[in-house]
Amino acid sequence: MTLVLSILVCASLLPALTAAGTVYTRWGSKMCSSSGATVYSGYVAGSWYTHTGSGANYLCLTPNPVASNVTKPYYVASLYGAEYEVTTRAENDQDAVCAVCFVKTRSVNIMIPGTNKCPTGWSSEYTGLLMSGYDGHAGSTEFICVDSKLEGRNSSSANNNGRLLYLVAGYCGSLPCPPYLNNYILQCVFCSK
Repeated sequence: MTLVLSILVCASLLPALTAAGTVYTRWGSKMCSSSGATVYSGYVAGSWYTHTGSGANYLCLTPNPVASNVTKPYYVASLYGAEYEVTTRAENDQDAVCAVCFVKTRSVNIMIPGTNKCPTGWSSEYTGLLMSGYDGHAGSTEFICVDSKLEGRNSSSANNNGRLLYLVAGYCGSLPCPPYLNNYILQCVFCSK
């Protein structure tokens, strides 16, 4: 019976494994590149920037949430919107947006930090700036490639904090300089093939 069940489960996954296309999140933009279809545009979210627990990753939340009927227990993980902390730019304190994108003609994707160019044979979906949480905050975050436009939600510069996005600078030492430059903001590119 177990073997039959395993075969049925694997067979049910076959269409998903053989489907053409790749899905990625475009952070900092409401739209996908011209080669991709926008599955949905949403809001960047994560745990509170000073909390030591909860999730470390960023999420692209749907603009059309459906409430659950699950009774809230005493302890929960909290989720907040994200905003840009870029004091040298007009987008400072704006709430970050995102888009989930599907490219039918390609099968894989990769984010490459430290450059704005894709390897030979790969196509650029977007270029951006490497961003993450701040070194001095208690909560860890991942590094993400945010579209260089740093698009924000309209009328959203109220400085409500939540999950915060800071530009990333490279520092020489164990990071080799050259080729990197000390204390420079790092670019990134999102590539597909």
